[in-house]
Amino acid sequence: MIVSPVDSLGHYGGTWHMAQLAKRDYALLIRTIGYEPLLRWTPQWTGITPNVALSYDTNSTATDFTFRLRPGMRWSDGEPFNADDIMFWYQDILLNPQLSPRIPDWLTSKGEPVEVEKIDDTTVKFHFTAPYGLFPTFLAQPEGVEPVSYPAHYLKEYLPKYNPDAAAEAAKLGYKSWQERFFAVFGHPGSIDEPSRWMNPKVPTLNAWVMTGAYGKQDPLIAVRNPYYWKIDPTGRQLPYIDRVSFKLVDSKSDAVKLAMEGKINMQERHISNSAEEILAVRKDMSSFTLIESDMNKLTLSLNLNHQNNVLRPLFQDKNFRIGLSHAFDRDAIIDQFMPDAVPHQAAPRPESPLFHAVLARQYITYDPDLALDYFAKAGLTNRDAQGFLLTSDGHRVTFSIDTVGSTRFDTLQAVVAYWRELGIDATARDLPRDQFYQIRKNNRFDATAWGGDGGLDAMLFPVNYLPISKDSWFAPGWAAWYGDHDSKDATVPPQIVQKQMSFYDRLKSTAAPEQQKSLMRAILDISADQFYVMGVALPPNRKGIVANNFKNVPKVMPAAWSFATPAPTNPSQYYIEEK
Repeated sequence: MIVSPVDSLGHYGGTWHMAQLAKRDYALLIRTIGYEPLLRWTPQWTGITPNVALSYDTNSTATDFTFRLRPGMRWSDGEPFNADDIMFWYQDILLNPQLSPRIPDWLTSKGEPVEVEKIDDTTVKFHFTAPYGLFPTFLAQPEGVEPVSYPAHYLKEYLPKYNPDAAAEAAKLGYKSWQERFFAVFGHPGSIDEPSRWMNPKVPTLNAWVMTGAYGKQDPLIAVRNPYYWKIDPTGRQLPYIDRVSFKLVDSKSDAVKLAMEGKINMQERHISNSAEEILAVRKDMSSFTLIESDMNKLTLSLNLNHQNNVLRPLFQDKNFRIGLSHAFDRDAIIDQFMPDAVPHQAAPRPESPLFHAVLARQYITYDPDLALDYFAKAGLTNRDAQGFLLTSDGHRVTFSIDTVGSTRFDTLQAVVAYWRELGIDATARDLPRDQFYQIRKNNRFDATAWGGDGGLDAMLFPVNYLPISKDSWFAPGWAAWYGDHDSKDATVPPQIVQKQMSFYDRLKSTAAPEQQKSLMRAILDISADQFYVMGVALPPNRKGIVANNFKNVPKVMPAAWSFATPAPTNPSQYYIEEK
């Protein structure tokens, strides 16, 4: 694959230095050295383009997607990569319930899993039983690397299908099963966004740089040039230009900022973008690049509408209570204190988005304590206990915790909760360790969540705050589980209006017509506005990343989003470091 440089042909050598949080920050690896799907985003997020695939075709009904692979490609250990590797992923990983108990939603259509067929050594066809016009778009997201992440030649020996002694060998090494050994070697299948996937540097990849150690165990974690990388510059020189990538472990974002101020980071946006101006004031040898913000909120606030508690669940599901909470805190004052460049905004697509929904963005946004109390009264909260806290009709104090991760979000959340407590809501803000935060959400053992706001520019791809369809739709985990599998033990049957939203989204995914997709998404947002699932605080302004003056070919402007995997689509393999 020929990669055109942003500004100029590069020089070989040097180390790309970044700061990585010591816990649960494998997203930085995905965003920098782990994004090589069949199709990828264009550098400015204007569309998709072939990547591992040399080309692809779609049939007229958007059910068949045929991919031609690049002849001669090799894994990082030099072994050939071809259609057999994709078939190994499909037949032996994806369809193997002992390794993949659940097929990811993006690989299904109308509840039926994808069928993959080998046409020849460099051609595969993905077939869906129902139209799935959004499939190429989902394939360009970070999770889209799954079909090309499983080197058959390396992994077959761990499966009994290919090695009759696999179970005995696993037991001899102290594993309880061959599956446990496979997970230890490769990690858990299903998503690249999984901690266990970054623990074994021996697994061959198609990435520009390959790790020499395990995340969390080596400090710094070093990735080195892949000698079999399959991309070149326009003159035929193999990429990447940069020799090594170094991930220095830090305990917090403030430690990452400190590292940048010491000149030990030469290009990064993650963790440090909110302090870019502060860093640049100290580091005259650095410049900035602009990140077009895709998040729709600095802090979203969602109650667990599927709470297991019989007192909180009906209260949380009462829209009046949620409206009251939204009117109960002063967004302008919070913005002045914590985010002076932001503006008040509910959980809704950004104004720059063609899917901007004015009602969803602006409703219930004014600070009005008296109006908040009126809505609390409509929700049955009129009596108070001796401490002044509101009581439900059956005498229970309205008590719940709302969780987040990280000091920045926590400081803002505490300010919101202080307003709620003034009006008689016994809410408590909690800053949890990231692993604990995710674990209690996995088990639906939580009250409420304060998080960022995905879906500002990519509402169709990341609608988790607008309808419950994902494990990340924390406002309704039971409804989301039902969407994924009606028979799931975690499923709760949603109301008809929510099921209507879900049917709209199924139709949206099936069509390949952009205007029809937008029309259906607007219908989904209409329902979201009526239901008012999630509150927002403020619309994030654009941010800045930092780059050393001798670190070249970084675009002056790039989108910032998880679904875009910033900065990966800007082709880090063509970045280079100029000798000082």
